[in-house]
Amino acid sequence: MLYPSAMSSEHAPSSAAWAVGKALCIVSAVAYGLLTGLIDILDPHHLGNPDWPGHARFHLLWQISAGALGALASIYLFWTATPRTVERVRTGAFLGALHIGGFILAAVFTSAAGAEFDAGGRVLLGFLPPNMLHLGTSAALLFAGVSLCHKKGAAT
Repeated sequence: MLYPSAMSSEHAPSSAAWAVGKALCIVSAVAYGLLTGLIDILDPHHLGNPDWPGHARFHLLWQISAGALGALASIYLFWTATPRTVERVRTGAFLGALHIGGFILAAVFTSAAGAEFDAGGRVLLGFLPPNMLHLGTSAALLFAGVSLCHKKGAAT
């Protein structure tokens, strides 16, 4: 076991909190790993952009594939987790945090790399790039889901 201190049933979250927590974690993984990849494939400013060199598209495809595979692994871990195997939630969340953390690092170094948040210059509310909202929401869902899965309550 990765985490030897699995929760006992007497300290497990309530069934409702557990179910909602797992669902939020799964929705987050779909959003950060699968939906992001689909957007990058369909958006004409990304994979289909004829101005991008083939090697840049290869790197994007690599990133999409790694993100999707990590998300699928997380979804499996979340789906199969029980209160006695809460370490699966932790491991799935760690994988998600790595993916979202990679985005945050890219955001921090955007200027230094001469990169842009959005090739089309799109912003929401006059200042927020859509991908910041997307990944920020995914991170919030993941945090909320993990918190609910660890919330102490009456086990049923």
